[in-house]
Amino acid sequence: MLTRHHVPVADLEAIATGRITAPTRTRIAAAERSRRMLMLRAVAAAQAERGAELGEGPLPPLAHAFDLLARAEAQDPQAVARVLGHPPVGVWAVRLLGRLRKGAEPAPGEPPLWREAGYAHALAAAAALRAGLIARVHVPARAGTVILPTVGHAVLDDARGDHDVATVETDGRGTTRVTLGPHVLELPAAPDLPAPGWHPARLLSWTPREPGPGVLLDDSDPYRDFRSTWPPPAPLTDTESDTWQRHLHDAAHLLGARHPDAAAAVPLVLNSLVPLPGMPRFRASSASYAEAFGSALVSLPCDAVDFAVTLVHESRHSVLNALSHQIQLVDRAAGGPRADTLLYAPWRTDPRPAWGLLHGTYAFTGVAGFWRTERHALTGPRAALAHFEFAVWRDAVAIALRTLDDRPGLTPWGRAFVDGMARQTAPWAGDDVPAEALAVARTELADLRATWCSHNLAPDPAATRLLADHRLGGGPVEEVTAPLSRLRTDPPPRLPELRCELRRLHIADAGTFTPDTRSRLSGVERSPDLLEADMCLLRGGPANAARAVDRYRAVLAAAPGTRPAWVGLGLALEESGEGAPATALLHRPELVRALALDERARGTQATDPLELARWTARIPGLIQRPATGVPQH
Repeated sequence: MLTRHHVPVADLEAIATGRITAPTRTRIAAAERSRRMLMLRAVAAAQAERGAELGEGPLPPLAHAFDLLARAEAQDPQAVARVLGHPPVGVWAVRLLGRLRKGAEPAPGEPPLWREAGYAHALAAAAALRAGLIARVHVPARAGTVILPTVGHAVLDDARGDHDVATVETDGRGTTRVTLGPHVLELPAAPDLPAPGWHPARLLSWTPREPGPGVLLDDSDPYRDFRSTWPPPAPLTDTESDTWQRHLHDAAHLLGARHPDAAAAVPLVLNSLVPLPGMPRFRASSASYAEAFGSALVSLPCDAVDFAVTLVHESRHSVLNALSHQIQLVDRAAGGPRADTLLYAPWRTDPRPAWGLLHGTYAFTGVAGFWRTERHALTGPRAALAHFEFAVWRDAVAIALRTLDDRPGLTPWGRAFVDGMARQTAPWAGDDVPAEALAVARTELADLRATWCSHNLAPDPAATRLLADHRLGGGPVEEVTAPLSRLRTDPPPRLPELRCELRRLHIADAGTFTPDTRSRLSGVERSPDLLEADMCLLRGGPANAARAVDRYRAVLAAAPGTRPAWVGLGLALEESGEGAPATALLHRPELVRALALDERARGTQATDPLELARWTARIPGLIQRPATGVPQH
């Protein structure tokens, strides 16, 4: 039975500051369960409209699966709650509803509709097994693999994939058989134990000794990764699973020792981790999805600190997703034409709507709070890096909160939520940060902002052409005005700026670059000349800054479209004391680049990037209030 849900004001205030208690989590989970049940009801209704088409497949109607789920719930409600609360169920329901409603042919890589719908039968089989029911269920198979969500997966038929449908039989007394064509596999009496052909779901513990909620290390469910249509199972080895368990114990211990609010919240919120391949240290990958409450995709962490801060970050995304299902925090229709404006988020390379900015602000408030404490527990280069991270994300959150405060579209509850974050973070502005770490953090923020502008903004083309005409004609710069820049409709997709990764490597290596620095980078494409210019810049000091200026000029003379080089040149000029051209490049990089490309297209004499930046810096009104959505100066 579906029930009404409410969010006490105290819960809203506590969530805003990252304090998640067990009662709060229980209320959130209950609402998410009701939402999941409504989704299943919608699936049943949509399937009824297209029953004939689904009937063309080899599986029974979805009503059979739903009937079995109802019988299992009558016998063991907790067993069914565990299965239907499995985060991939939400991913599956959204995807299937979309396909049932649009009625289109499968997109490339999508499974047949009957197979997608057949996940309901796999859920029902898993629920029957957990509830101890007698049942015989036909379920989809793929490449010889049969998935029983939350329980495990069986591998039969030598993985040839000759058979599409398997049969799962449970006798209600602990015996379960999976049949696929001529092959039969009997599961262990305790299905959490491995056996030949049977791979139980991997459940990790947060702490080595204390009982408590576990976390599923999901390496097999076909809907575990919301970004992919149908990822095949990629089972971990026992050694790999042990590595994840060790990292989780270490991260949980770290949180418990120094971050009590996070230590309480993270295990309550996250119950499933989807392992992604390892990434370079400062290019970790993680993601959450609104309809997969409790789950986070996480790349293999480098150490406990790396893992802990990622868990803090993703648990905040997950709880805010759940909160937004009950309370509308952003009302795009209520704020007028500016409510839907795309905005600058310092942690993103693309413009974000107000809702996305709010989400990121909440997650990075947790990240900044983590580093605020962590920096005092570490020593040496690790402490320097933690001070830097705190300074960067403290100021980035402050920028985002000011942006949100200036925007229409927040509901009263959304404004209360933002105000709660603002009250929590306001005292952080007065925290002391070592001068060197603070200076590098401010350079990082300038780099992030200028890089964002260079990729996402475009000056008016006609006005830029007139400006280039004036410059090439030798007209006085005082007679022109700077064209406005507006958000591009087609910003190029890109990874985070490599220089940010390089900056962190430099700090972690105690202010040097080791001989293997290049090999430790994430592999993002970078020309050797540009990388050398970046390394000169990051070494710091007037002499290195001068070398960086020369190298960036050389890169740009050959390839004036190179966005990172324009921003790098601005940073190097600022380090060298040339404030005016540095300001032009760091505040209007898109304009300087557009002028250079215009002049190159005319086939005129090669433009000196430094001379162009100096000329642009003299334009009256160059640094003006930007168009809507552009980060403020």
